[in-house]
Amino acid sequence: MSADRIPRTPCPLRLSLTTGLLFLGLLLGLLPGFASNEAYAGTTSAEILREPLFDGPVLHWEIQVRRADLAKLRNSGGPWNRENDPDSSATVRAGGQVWTNVAIHLKGAAGSFRPVDDLPALTLNFGKFQDGQTCGGHRKLHLNNSVQDASRLDEILASEMFLQSGLPTPRATRALVSLNGRYLGIYVLKGGWDKAFLKQHFGSSKGNFYDPGFLKDLDTNLERDSGEGAPDWSDLIALRQSLAVPDPAERLQQVSRHLDIDRIATLGALQILLDDWDGYLRNRNNYRVYHVPTSDLLVLMPHGMDQLWRSPRGSFTPPLSSLLGQRLFSIPVMADRLTHRMRELTNTVFQPQFVDGVFSNAQSRLRERLVLEGREAELPPVQRAVDSTRQRIRQRMAAFAGQRYQPPQPGEFDNEGRMHLTEWSSTSPEQEGPATRIEADEGSSVFRITASAAEGRTSLQKRILLAPGLYQWEARVRTRSVSGFGACLDVEWGRRGQRFDEGSTPLQSVTSTADWTLLKREILIPARGEGGRRRPGGPIAENGSSPREIILHAELRADSGTAEFDADAFVLSKR
Repeated sequence: MSADRIPRTPCPLRLSLTTGLLFLGLLLGLLPGFASNEAYAGTTSAEILREPLFDGPVLHWEIQVRRADLAKLRNSGGPWNRENDPDSSATVRAGGQVWTNVAIHLKGAAGSFRPVDDLPALTLNFGKFQDGQTCGGHRKLHLNNSVQDASRLDEILASEMFLQSGLPTPRATRALVSLNGRYLGIYVLKGGWDKAFLKQHFGSSKGNFYDPGFLKDLDTNLERDSGEGAPDWSDLIALRQSLAVPDPAERLQQVSRHLDIDRIATLGALQILLDDWDGYLRNRNNYRVYHVPTSDLLVLMPHGMDQLWRSPRGSFTPPLSSLLGQRLFSIPVMADRLTHRMRELTNTVFQPQFVDGVFSNAQSRLRERLVLEGREAELPPVQRAVDSTRQRIRQRMAAFAGQRYQPPQPGEFDNEGRMHLTEWSSTSPEQEGPATRIEADEGSSVFRITASAAEGRTSLQKRILLAPGLYQWEARVRTRSVSGFGACLDVEWGRRGQRFDEGSTPLQSVTSTADWTLLKREILIPARGEGGRRRPGGPIAENGSSPREIILHAELRADSGTAEFDADAFVLSKR
């Protein structure tokens, strides 16, 4: 096909009767849970722009790469060193159309990157080598291998949830992919972050648009992908300075001048509800930042949502290791706002009707494509993964029950450098919320934990802010008929099981039947910039002294048995 015949209009769809009626229903608002705001149980959020590319038939994307360009892809620097990777050129066929001279490169971070001869995740840039060329109006599209999501639905559902809740993010759908005639399987097709996206959602693409890359927070000078604003990071610097204000009320007032507060509350609420441990608030990852010209405010938008719902009973008050998580949502009024937004979303997107609508639509369209190509055998394992995802979502919805987000409080030590830890929360299957003291036979006050074979671990939890330094945590415990690892003291930050003092000492535990035993746990909290967790930069990380949020776990890891912790013997000491 000659260059002057390269298609520059949305992809034409070859509709079967079933798909034609389905897509017509989407456009006219006839299908429950999809086409209109009213279908989403009364949501007042923004309506999603429906597109043939994401709402029509699942397409088979056939990519052809010449030998020399394939060699370039084989020489990719991998997930950590792709900055200098040259783009290769490809011919792409899908939906009865052909695009030539499409720029293509490998994508993915540590968990999803695969070599080109394996199951590569790919970025297609239709307009980089061919000016004005698009697919369905999109200059850039991504084909994600979704190796961390067997259902291939996390991205699709999450993007629908965020968009319906008023926070922009690229849309997604399933796709079949072949590379040089080699069938790769079911992928996720996702829209790209380009100027068309920014103009669609914000009315202008002239603002500074930042791509933070991997595990970078707002206290660094992020890479600017596009924008006509000053290329001096002055907008990010102004936000950092406002976050450094000591007084919480004044800090919130200053931050509100630079950051879209409503949208950051929506981002936080959904990332907590979806158990998105790898998003911005909890892990400073998978996000983009746009400086909206009309409002002069920064907006954070989610990305890379393929590891959701992993812990259905996970905390709805998780540690937020990000700059905004610790400096903004530690303010009580913002914690209340986050709680309110979480509860609002249970009436719109965080409810079974919404999820079932998205899943049913996605599965029916995938089934039609697989049947059309004689690949029905691929559907059962995907369906099992979808059913598992649906079950975990239902469990998490049931577990929420209108809980409050509780910001961590600074630790206060006495003159001897000791702190007595009280007011624990319970995460046992029988009880959610404040832990209940029980008066033991000999008159002592205890917290009793009973093992659950289904859960594997149950615990008491306490969230706290601690400055960098070395601490020792002590507790007294006794056990009865414990089968398993036993009772122990664990410390969480960011992701479950990630420890400040990882590797320094083995984890001490008490198992079987044992009388009162003293457990000790050393906790080393490094200063900012140490251990690679956050680069120093700007006033927030000055001297590396800002406190970190952690969760203390007095835990029972067992299939059966009981542990009792002395309620008056939890002590944290400075070393």
